[in-house]
Amino acid sequence: MEFFTIAFSTFLGAAVALAAQRLAAAQDASRREEAALNNLILDLAAKRAFLVADDWHWTQDEVDRVVGSVKHARDLIREARLASRPRSAALPHLQQMTRSCNMFLELSERVDRERLKGALRQLAAELSREVDGLHRGDPRYILSDAPGSLAL
Repeated sequence: MEFFTIAFSTFLGAAVALAAQRLAAAQDASRREEAALNNLILDLAAKRAFLVADDWHWTQDEVDRVVGSVKHARDLIREARLASRPRSAALPHLQQMTRSCNMFLELSERVDRERLKGALRQLAAELSREVDGLHRGDPRYILSDAPGSLAL
């Protein structure tokens, strides 16, 4: 009888230790994802390219800067996606953000500067919606700063 008590205690101790280790790993993954999402949101908020005004004129250098900034934003989104947990609720938002950046970049190769301004407004609005979606998923821990809101 004493053997079974020792064996059961050993098994129970190992099970508790394994459960604690898995819980700690899940919490660490959640914190890493949270940090990656918040860093992405802050980086997008600091991008001047997403500051859109009604009456501005672009030079060719500014168009190139904006396109480069959108490419960089897409890279930042990819980094956040890689830091996300499998089956994370953030993944659809990050995928839509990437899709929106890709659509803008495609248009940037095909349309004139004036039409690109409208596409940039649309991109900023779409990214802002997705940031709101990320924030609504975990409002206590995920920031809600809109893209371009911290640029100046």
